[in-house]
Amino acid sequence: MLRSLVLILLIVNAAFFAWSQGWLNQMVGVRPDGQHEPERLGKQIHADKIVVLAAGTAASDKARHANSGGTAEAASAPASAADVASAASAAMESATAVNAPASNASATSAASQALASAAGHKDMKCVEAGPFSTSEYASVEASVRAALPAGSWSSRTVAIQGLWLVYMGPYADADMLERKQAELHRIKGLSFEEVRSPANLAQGIALGRYTRLEDAEAGLTAMRNRGIRTARIVTVRPAMEVQVLKVPRATVSMQVTLAGMKLPQGKGFSPCRP
Repeated sequence: MLRSLVLILLIVNAAFFAWSQGWLNQMVGVRPDGQHEPERLGKQIHADKIVVLAAGTAASDKARHANSGGTAEAASAPASAADVASAASAAMESATAVNAPASNASATSAASQALASAAGHKDMKCVEAGPFSTSEYASVEASVRAALPAGSWSSRTVAIQGLWLVYMGPYADADMLERKQAELHRIKGLSFEEVRSPANLAQGIALGRYTRLEDAEAGLTAMRNRGIRTARIVTVRPAMEVQVLKVPRATVSMQVTLAGMKLPQGKGFSPCRP
């Protein structure tokens, strides 16, 4: 069995060698050198004289060949193209130079305005002053009108509740005030407080604070029913409507101007309340 296998391998190798040498071309029909196409090489004429040139070298040779036939015409064509390009460039530069001053000035002005506007918007604040009575507001608005651009401020009406006290006093000295307080302490369940402001009511006693006059009158009646005969109602502040002046978009220069204004009751401008 092994001898038969060896014999077969020898025969196969001998057949392959004969085919590779071309001895079996007529019998097999498949040539070992068919894929190399030797017939194409055989058809070439002076193939050994072919030289492969680089792209730059080919372009240079072509240019030299063209110059040998028409040197003057080839030289004049580039010169004409350069002249046309130069003339076009000069015309564009001339037009740009004519319009440059106005364009630059306009661009500079626009840029300056944009920067100033951006800086101004960044530092703008809402400020307001008040409240003022009707007469006080008239004088404040006149001052603002003379200093700020028209329409840069507005007014806001604020309703203020009144304040009334059921009140005893004022007493001449601290000793009398203490004696009255001692008397009131003896009344069971009675609440009161010493009044220190406003000045005309200092060294007095408040038996109750009310934002409506009707409630103050009812409180006074209740005190008298408890034996307090010297109490009375005093008006600390009547109910009223007051005005607040508001500058919603005050620039830095406007803020400086407003800060220097002298307003009634020593009031001044401060950041707007939410």
